Amino acid sequence: MMQAALDKEIFCARVIENQEALFRTAKAILRNDEDAEDAVQEAICAAFERRQSLRDADKFRPWLLRILANKCYDACRKRRPSVDLSEVEECLRAPETDAAERLTLWQAVMTLGDDLRAPVTLFYYDGLSIREISGVLGISEAAVKTRLSRGRARLRVLLREE
Repeated sequence: MMQAALDKEIFCARVIENQEALFRTAKAILRNDEDAEDAVQEAICAAFERRQSLRDADKFRPWLLRILANKCYDACRKRRPSVDLSEVEECLRAPETDAAERLTLWQAVMTLGDDLRAPVTLFYYDGLSIREISGVLGISEAAVKTRLSRGRARLRVLLREE
C-alpha cells in the first residue's frame, strides 16, 4: 500500500515538472487553449491509469507526451468540420481523368507508413519543431530528420506515380 502511494506522489511530481511542455504540445496540435487543457487532463488521467506500463522512468516525459499527442489527435478527429456537399456542389470541380491530379497531398500523406506519417504530419500540418517531434514520438532528433527526409522522398514518388 505504501508503494502505491509513493508511486502516486512521484507520478504527480513528474506531471507538475512537465506541465508547461504538456500544454505547449497540446496547444501546438489543437491551436485552442480550452481544447488543449482538456486534452492535457485526459492524457494525465490515461497515463495515471496506465502508469504501471512505463518500463523506464527516464522515458516518462516522451511517454506522457505520446499519450497526450494521441489524445489531441482523437480530439481533432472528433471535431472535424463537415460540409453539406449539396451546398457547395457548384463549386466542386469535375473529376479529373489524370490520377495524379485526383491524389491530393493529404491522401498521399495518409498512405505513408506510421513511422513516416507521424513526423510528416506533426512537422508540416501541426507546425511542431524537430525537437518537439522528437519528444512526442520518443525518438532522436536525427531519427526525426531521417523520417522527414524519407517521407518527402516517398511523397514525391507517390505523387509522380499516381
